[in-house]
Amino acid sequence: MRIVVCRMLSGAVAVLVLSCAAPQVGPPASVRRVAVLQPSNRTGDGLLIAGASLLERYALKTERVTVPDVLAAEARVQLVRRDIDVVPPDVVENATSGRAPGSPAAAAELARQGKLDVPVLYLEIRRWDPDAGTHPAYVIVALDASLVDPATGGVLWEMHRPARPVATPGAVTLGSAYVDAAQKVTEELFAPWK
Repeated sequence: MRIVVCRMLSGAVAVLVLSCAAPQVGPPASVRRVAVLQPSNRTGDGLLIAGASLLERYALKTERVTVPDVLAAEARVQLVRRDIDVVPPDVVENATSGRAPGSPAAAAELARQGKLDVPVLYLEIRRWDPDAGTHPAYVIVALDASLVDPATGGVLWEMHRPARPVATPGAVTLGSAYVDAAQKVTEELFAPWK
């Protein structure tokens, strides 16, 4: 009898806890167009994916690519998949002079200065640590995302991803692990956007 009562109580507690959890939701339905700003890298590391070595820079003429570059590109892909019109990256680059804002408020100000009159996506990388220099099995990622209305400076949507690992199975180099992690994290961030 006690076992049955304990199981019933534990089931009731689980239902209560799950029902109290705040659901993750997407932006207001009125948001139909978004400009993706250059993400802010707060890690203190350049997070280079390509173009870092002398061979890449001078012999192969490889363009420099960073995690913030890939996150911005992946964010645009995820938004398009959710039927959100995305301001072309070159338009955003010209409007912001390629600068990355340091906060949601700075993102709104940068958008106003650049005459971007649509909500802007601000991404902030707080942590990006691989478990190994080669053949990384995972990257620990913490980041924040905010959709900001430049007219009011108000945050229309936000998501805080606490530091936790993102699996990168099969990655041989840091660059490939970083790309895998960026793809998975952006899918996770935009999952609530139906």
